[in-house]
Amino acid sequence: MIPVIAVAHGSRDPRSAQAMAAALTALRARRPGWSVRLAFLDLNAPSVRQALDAVAAEGHRRVVVVPLLLGSAFHARVDLPGILADARVRHPRLDVVCTDVLGADRLLTAAARDHVAATGVSRLDPSVGIAMCAVGSRRPGADAATAAVAPRLLDGTSWTHVRACFATSAPGVVDALAELREAGARRLVVAPWLLAPGLLWDRACDAARSAFPDVRFAAPLATGDAVGFLVERRYYEALADTERTRVLRSA
Repeated sequence: MIPVIAVAHGSRDPRSAQAMAAALTALRARRPGWSVRLAFLDLNAPSVRQALDAVAAEGHRRVVVVPLLLGSAFHARVDLPGILADARVRHPRLDVVCTDVLGADRLLTAAARDHVAATGVSRLDPSVGIAMCAVGSRRPGADAATAAVAPRLLDGTSWTHVRACFATSAPGVVDALAELREAGARRLVVAPWLLAPGLLWDRACDAARSAFPDVRFAAPLATGDAVGFLVERRYYEALADTERTRVLRSA
């Protein structure tokens, strides 16, 4: 079995690492023969370097790395590739295969939709207003790309009101909720476009609750089975791509 290293961002908030570990539990239960390991880019252990060193020390010749990231920002484009490049130099016999980030996969948008419904609102209620709250980014166009995900939370429901908002950039959660209320939404829900809880999410919740005491809060995306299923999909996709590349090169 080719081991899998799922790479999370890392956080000073212990709930984040706990949530990411729990997100892989269903995958391990579903695939008991798999070697699924969790590593972190920052602030938590084991580090990605440590996880790769352990895989190499055990004699494995290939490993699949799955970034548990929602976007292709610095960590996905610069940080992680640099770590993997260094590992390839230190362990030349280890084939390190890196998958795409989790991104805005339909499994995650479906999970976000389910978490909204789990707050007690009906999928048939057009008065539901959803503020989809992401971290926010300084990279040009990143927030716009995230905002484009928000309408997908409405798929298959009668919900008609949704706004994207950000914990570190504009618009903030209070502004988004105010727009939703002005648009006619009577039942407000903040849905995190975040994998795990943390200080930024707490701050957004506190601000939303202060301005709109009746607001409801959905669970982060790592709650449930979606992340585990998506890691499994990325694993198979990466190995299939690697095999196609090998065949083309040998043709």
